[in-house]
Amino acid sequence: MKNKLTKFLIAFIVVSGFVACDNEDNGTEALANMPLVEVSVDGYTDLLTSNLKTVLGTKSASIAASEKDGLLLMREEELLAHDVYNLFSELYDVRIFSNITRSEATHAQAVLSLLDLFEIEDPATGIEGEFINEELQTLYDDLTEKGKLSIEEAVKAGAYIEEVDIKDLADLMAETDNEDILLVYDNLMRGSRNHLRAFNRVLNNYGSDYVPTVLSEEDFNEIISSDMERGNGCQTEVQNKYQNQNKNQNQKGRRYRGGN
Repeated sequence: MKNKLTKFLIAFIVVSGFVACDNEDNGTEALANMPLVEVSVDGYTDLLTSNLKTVLGTKSASIAASEKDGLLLMREEELLAHDVYNLFSELYDVRIFSNITRSEATHAQAVLSLLDLFEIEDPATGIEGEFINEELQTLYDDLTEKGKLSIEEAVKAGAYIEEVDIKDLADLMAETDNEDILLVYDNLMRGSRNHLRAFNRVLNNYGSDYVPTVLSEEDFNEIISSDMERGNGCQTEVQNKYQNQNKNQNQKGRRYRGGN
């Protein structure tokens, strides 16, 4: 029987497009179909923060401590991705790093929109490469050291970061039924899958294979064998149904194990 993360990946990938959101609060077709992401031909996935803020709730609501912790983690995790890729873009003349650096800035901003919505203090230090979360600080230090060895190691580090994002987002989505949080996490997850595909393709161009260390081989192959995900960024009824069925299942702990 497939594990929970595999089910998440199938639920997201099998649905080839994102249908209009059934948004009873806002009630208009235009708002329901507002694009929330922009995906380039190479898979670089920007979250359209201004549109996202329009469809998010307008009043803060109380959330569980675990939901708050998850938002704080994802805010710094997206900043970590941005900072690592920005460093590599300065070291190597490889387009993928500069392009995904831009995308990760929009991802971090999307999480900040949720922090603002729920009136949670931003954990960002404002200093590139410095994080409050000690595990993320260690991860940043380890991956940047590995990435300085060669372009191939830098690309592997990027793929590893996207693996971590996918795993963490799957865990966090199973722990909440807050529609605003799920909407943002859903689109972050799609961006991470697209970026993992992009890093894997670039690494293949260098004649190397990426071996997943966070996702199972089955989950990884399911992602890279699928097309880049586009659409308007709304969550489908199928995804919502699956989410509700799995939110209370036990989760494996997060493990940061460095690069390949």
